[in-house]
Amino acid sequence: MSALLRSLRILRRNLSLTLIAILSLSMAMLLAVVGLSISETSLMVPPPGESSDRLVEVYLRSPGENIGHVSYPDYQYYRANNHVFTDVAAIPEDISLMRVPFGPDSATSKPLVNIAFNPVSENYFSVLGIRPFLGRLFGPGDDSANRSVAVMTYSCWKRLGSDPKIVGKLIGGLSIVGVTPKEFTGSMFGINGDLLVPPSGNEISAKRDERHLTLLARLRPGISLAQARADLVVLSGQLAHAYPTDDKGRMAIVTRATLLPPDAIPTAELVSSMLLVLVLLVLLIACSNVANLLLAIAVGRRQEATIKVALGASRGRLIRDFLREGAIICAVSSVLGYAVASFVIARYSTVNVNLPTLGSYPLGLKLHLGIVVVASTIALMAVATLATGLPGALYASSPNLAEILAGEAVVGATRKAIRRNVLMVVEVAVCTVVLVGMGLCVRSLHNLRQLSPGFSARNLVTEMMFPREEGHSDSQGKLLYDKVRTAVSAIPGVQSVAVSEDIPLFGGSSVPVRLPGGAAPVSVRAGVVDYNYFSTLGIPLIAGRVFSSSDTAPSPDVLVINQKMAETFWPSGDPVGKEVLTGDPPRSAVIIGVVGDGKYDDLAEKPQAYMYYALSQHYNSGASVIARTTGDPRLWATLVAKAVRSVGFKSDVKPMTFGDVENLSLLPERIVAGGVAALSTLGLVLAIVGLFGTVSYSVSERRREFGIRVALGAQPWQLLRLVFRQTLLVAGSGTLLGALFGVGATMLLRSQFYGIGSVEWSVLTPVAAGMLLLSFTITYLSARSYIKVDPLETIRHA
Repeated sequence: MSALLRSLRILRRNLSLTLIAILSLSMAMLLAVVGLSISETSLMVPPPGESSDRLVEVYLRSPGENIGHVSYPDYQYYRANNHVFTDVAAIPEDISLMRVPFGPDSATSKPLVNIAFNPVSENYFSVLGIRPFLGRLFGPGDDSANRSVAVMTYSCWKRLGSDPKIVGKLIGGLSIVGVTPKEFTGSMFGINGDLLVPPSGNEISAKRDERHLTLLARLRPGISLAQARADLVVLSGQLAHAYPTDDKGRMAIVTRATLLPPDAIPTAELVSSMLLVLVLLVLLIACSNVANLLLAIAVGRRQEATIKVALGASRGRLIRDFLREGAIICAVSSVLGYAVASFVIARYSTVNVNLPTLGSYPLGLKLHLGIVVVASTIALMAVATLATGLPGALYASSPNLAEILAGEAVVGATRKAIRRNVLMVVEVAVCTVVLVGMGLCVRSLHNLRQLSPGFSARNLVTEMMFPREEGHSDSQGKLLYDKVRTAVSAIPGVQSVAVSEDIPLFGGSSVPVRLPGGAAPVSVRAGVVDYNYFSTLGIPLIAGRVFSSSDTAPSPDVLVINQKMAETFWPSGDPVGKEVLTGDPPRSAVIIGVVGDGKYDDLAEKPQAYMYYALSQHYNSGASVIARTTGDPRLWATLVAKAVRSVGFKSDVKPMTFGDVENLSLLPERIVAGGVAALSTLGLVLAIVGLFGTVSYSVSERRREFGIRVALGAQPWQLLRLVFRQTLLVAGSGTLLGALFGVGATMLLRSQFYGIGSVEWSVLTPVAAGMLLLSFTITYLSARSYIKVDPLETIRHA
């Protein structure tokens, strides 16, 4: 206890240095705890429920698809014939976002609220093993209720006013039968839906080639994960034998259930790893700062160490004494960082994001601070204690009597300067690596934004329409599409209007395609568009023609394909006029035209085969109207929305420009770039503080030397040159070392960036120049007060 009190007194005597050290390290520990919490919650924590460690997910793997979804017929087979699960639930990948009226029953005009609809099978809640907060959850028979019932999430119930009598009320035409418990987070990290609903008809399609289900299952007692995998391998083989056209080569994979869907886990692992590495690098910068500060404190204690050695103290005891100060600082910083992180996580467990179609919408992150985070925080504290305290402890615990008698401890010992310079080199190098990482993310994002999407995205505005969701029949929906096209075309400043099933960068469905008499079908992405689509979006026509008003439903099916599909199926011939078989069951269609390739899922995708059906021949119950305007499309958004409402649509889905579409497509890259930029900024701030303090302390130790040089006739610029020479050696070494590590990291992670070379000079050059310029600026600001003073005053107070 006395040793602890003595350490506290020493830190109190150097209160300013101690506070700076605690502030620097606690900020880094705060980021580390938040980063660990995000990683643990998204990658390790299972969905909530009874014995959640028994929950598993099932997906399909095929030669052309590492992580694929399951069709409804295959789901039924796995559910009925497995020997390892108590039950299997299905979760369609079809979360829809809409604005629907909700308010007091007595209100004549109810306000519109943002609602996310998440379809789940009727046994979903029983597989999870959770109980309702209000009312009941789904049970047998609810899946045949034609989406007329819904279960509300607790977060949505709170957001809409916490009505204790919500059960039985209608929202969006659905009767609320219950509310989930508070701890329910759904099966997807962040987005758990506001209303959980039974799957619709198209989501339980009998077609085996329509795969959009993720399966959630519960292991039987005593069944291991390995046994479950072996059982589903057998079932997959049976399906492949019974349905070779659709299921050959597809293998069911069983994995531990997490809050992320299986196809998002590889990306999440990569993003989490990158962010955690950056967090650790920022922590290393903070540790370098604190180590330099503790080294400064240790300088004044060398005489104390000499006396202890003379009295018989061992070096190990001296090291323990000096490490104790570092341990106190690290412990206080860790507790403070953890406490602030806990507050931040609790405060921002639900965040509002701006969605293109709905505006502000809450995402429930439910970040977790479990035993893994606590243990990792303790481990980081132990490592930080050694990293921060060991340099000063080793220096102060090896006193040299001759140096002390000669006054070298005051003027500045060589070994001490080496240790300090090494810490500065590490700090500059780590900061350089962090800034290179930020530069790579920004450069990759810039490269993606410069890519041509295959159409002219300028001045386009679009809005989604859901006629079937609003109760319109298919015949009414066709008339509504025509009315919308006419109404939007009549808006002044609108040059062209089209209606399509999907919009670019929002994907499309996959359709089996094969040539008559050919081999097994090939899966090709497809969309449904009208005759104005290609001219409105500016997609170039390469051969043949596009759709016209004469391509109606009674006529034979016609297709427009992209150039990649033409090269794939007819590498040396003209595809126009050729016949293909598409869909299940196969249906004959004639190719009438070839258009340019585009981007259909994301901007970074490689060219892929794509084909277009005519909307006049293939009605779709959900579509988007796309308008090209003469100016900024945001000025026409409200007018387009009013035109859509005027023809009979009720849902207030907000229009979006193609700038919004691009931003949504690049959301993962933007999140990573934003996170890296924030961490890089903090690392840079910590590096500036550390460099300023280190250079100031180093220059202050040379006051007597500077005074003597000035007395002998040295000019201020000559003194400044001395300081700059040392800075160039230290900062240059650190920058060079950081650049080399940055090149290594670039080579290792090059595949995760777009358009990045092995040595990206456009990033390395400005980062290196910026670090050197920053180092010289800090050196000048730190040294100018010592090179412009009167030499007599300098010598007198040195």
